[in-house]
Amino acid sequence: MKVTDIKIRLKDEKKVKAIVEVTLDNQLIIHGIRLVQTDKAFVITMPHFKGKGDKYLDLVHPANADFRKYLTDEIVTKYQELVNKK
Repeated sequence: MKVTDIKIRLKDEKKVKAIVEVTLDNQLIIHGIRLVQTDKAFVITMPHFKGKGDKYLDLVHPANADFRKYLTDEIVTKYQELVNKK
């Protein structure tokens, strides 16, 4: 799967830098991905809900580490382009 579109809504929060919408292969849109800045790097958190015992469960997530890295890299690149335009 390839990322074919990314829409970013910037956030002015300490850790959450953006809320992201990603389109995959012009076929599937994932809303509610968060771009989070940690001390070491940017990471993404997937859309989730609170389940039993206040445990958060992802609604959707990458099936492997390689795809998570690809998705994160694409989002961070787009985010940095947007921030640099300001």
